[in-house]
Amino acid sequence: MKKDDMKEFLNTLKRLTIKMGELSRHASDIAPIGKLSFSELNLLTLIGDFDNIRVTELALKYGATKGAISKMVKKLVQKELVNKSRTQENEKEVLLSLTAMGIKIYNEKEVHFEQLSANVSKELEGLTKEQRRSLFNILDLVEAHIDEHLHEPPPDQD
Repeated sequence: MKKDDMKEFLNTLKRLTIKMGELSRHASDIAPIGKLSFSELNLLTLIGDFDNIRVTELALKYGATKGAISKMVKKLVQKELVNKSRTQENEKEVLLSLTAMGIKIYNEKEVHFEQLSANVSKELEGLTKEQRRSLFNILDLVEAHIDEHLHEPPPDQD
């Protein structure tokens, strides 16, 4: 692959990432509490995908610590988008579900996702199994590279 092709490919990934964030924020505009952050909307989506999810499970699926998830959940509860309840078996165990407004925002985001999925699915069907695998491998490489840099210690500031 030529250097210019690689640059164009990576620039396209950057643009897509930015636009996905914008699309997610657009879906949150219907909330009377104002805009949600990208992280809040992604967390709300996971809670909607896994009703009555435990905080520990949510942290694993989201890829963050329980402490970080608890802070974000607290904000979503304050914004009246998420309900917290306790299990009868273990009073320490917290279950999370969406409120009516949380469900409304979740459903709006799902409409966008379904439209995108239908279009992308048509394109993927036109690829061979090997071409699809290559595409997913490329995306996995990009994700691994990002993960690697996210876990690097910050450079020394002199």
